[in-house]
Amino acid sequence: DFLGNATIALFVGLLGAFLLARKYRGTDGTNEALSEGFHTTGEILLITGIGGSLGQVIDETGLDETLAGLFTADAGAPVIVSILLAWFIAALLHIAIGSVSVAAIAAGGIIGPVLPSIDVSPIAIGLAIASGALFALHVSSNFFWMFKSLLGLSTTGALKSLTTVTTIASLTSLPIVIALGLAL
Repeated sequence: DFLGNATIALFVGLLGAFLLARKYRGTDGTNEALSEGFHTTGEILLITGIGGSLGQVIDETGLDETLAGLFTADAGAPVIVSILLAWFIAALLHIAIGSVSVAAIAAGGIIGPVLPSIDVSPIAIGLAIASGALFALHVSSNFFWMFKSLLGLSTTGALKSLTTVTTIASLTSLPIVIALGLAL
């Protein structure tokens, strides 16, 4: 069981790769590769940790029960209401945080604990989160500034093009996700 644990297996693989890199690339080459790797993946690891910890906090504080109450609806529309709420949470987080991936992971962490209590396909909820997290890319997003500079746009030009397109994509995908949620 110990060696079959995914975390242990990844650590053993990392240790093996590190030792081979030191042997064939030397200490300086290995340190440079590690530095570059951590620079590239550090944000992803941080985002994953934030989303997971937020989900655990929600689970431990009982907020999942409160959110489950929000996800229940009368009048025969729990699927639509649940999908809209998942989309709204992700969109709100994205506007507040500015990162699509952080918003999606955090929304998943918020909604994940209540999934068993709602009668909606997890696939539809996941797509609603993805759609909501894409809503209105703007100035607090790293991608916004990369998009602006790579295309040589002004801030206003980037807002008009990127923010408009991502808003349209998010809003256009929402009815498709709702239809899928009703079909599943």
